[in-house]
Amino acid sequence: MQGRIFTVANEARKSVANAPTRVFIVAPTPVARAGLRFLLEGEDISVVGEAGGIVGLDPGALLADVVVVAGEELLEEAACVVSGGDEGRAMVLLSYDERVVFKLRSLAAGGWGLVSPDAPPTELSAAVVGAARGLVVLPKELAERFVEEPAFEKGEPIEPLTARELEVLALLAQGLPNKQIARDLGISEHTVKFHVSGIFAKLGAGSRAEAVSLGARRGLISL
Repeated sequence: MQGRIFTVANEARKSVANAPTRVFIVAPTPVARAGLRFLLEGEDISVVGEAGGIVGLDPGALLADVVVVAGEELLEEAACVVSGGDEGRAMVLLSYDERVVFKLRSLAAGGWGLVSPDAPPTELSAAVVGAARGLVVLPKELAERFVEEPAFEKGEPIEPLTARELEVLALLAQGLPNKQIARDLGISEHTVKFHVSGIFAKLGAGSRAEAVSLGARRGLISL
């Protein structure tokens, strides 16, 4: 993991590709979207679209390399598009909450990064370019701390699973698809997806199989 961390405090801020990185902006207000466009547009980055939300957007029609998301409240929505299409897209999240790192890691299909909303344009651009190249991008101080902490490598839960998440995890262990889990628990399939992403984030898992394995090792479920 340590070898894949790309911090914004080094020379890798410079783009090594000739073609600009294509970016799609997801932010709740027109002002926020305009601000991000102003900060990102340049020689190395081209903003190809923007939206206040993701619902209803066709993943296959999104011609972007990176989705830049302003605020963790839009993270779940954006993940549906990032994982859609022929190739997984990268994601960069603007947030003050470092606790979303594990959720971001589990949701992003390609490279990913976390950047402070107050970050200067050079830092934001570096995060976007790095994520587009399949790298993990974190602020220097956060990257150094997570590299040193076993929790980041081993995926230790940053908070306990809820009762509902434990139920979902137990059904995941049975190999049930989301549709069947939703039917068994009497909830919507969308809600199941939300709980699954929460489980991934808390366990530090990147797949259903890994979540089940980690849950079993920690005594959360029986196999």
